[in-house]
Amino acid sequence: MPRGRFHTDQSGKKFSKLTLVKMLDEKTGNGSFKYLCKCDCGNETVVGFNSLSRGNTKSCGCLSYRTGKECPTYKHGKSKTKDYELNFQMKRNYNISLDEYYSLVKQQNGVCAICKSPPPTGRKKRLSIDHCHDTGVVRGLLCDNCNRSLGLLKDSTEVLENAIQYLKNSLAR
Repeated sequence: MPRGRFHTDQSGKKFSKLTLVKMLDEKTGNGSFKYLCKCDCGNETVVGFNSLSRGNTKSCGCLSYRTGKECPTYKHGKSKTKDYELNFQMKRNYNISLDEYYSLVKQQNGVCAICKSPPPTGRKKRLSIDHCHDTGVVRGLLCDNCNRSLGLLKDSTEVLENAIQYLKNSLAR
């Protein structure tokens, strides 16, 4: 694609929903020429040629305002809900559904499987999903501190037993 000092005026070309109206004297930070563009929706905007030619800019911004089935992230009408996003992450990371997560919460009476404390009330308001890093099998739900502790102890029962023995010996002194 033409750019820099060898760039020829590309006015009249169309990239996605944008038609190049006029090349401007300005350049972007990376040295490509800026163009005044007219979108299919009727709005005008100024865009760098590189952004257009690489497909990074496809419209004046009107594509991001689409809703419903026209929206590229539309999935069963629930794509904007927290539960949908949480369910997606749980399926991707741990291969369990949101219903299975809530079933685990119910089995554990809503508390951490190790220290029996309820989930925090701050920003992260749920228990962490503990899983075996070798097999990927979900073991249970833990508070953030217990989950991190197991990770720092390398999920090793031997290291955990050594830590228990260390604590017992230090308390006996």
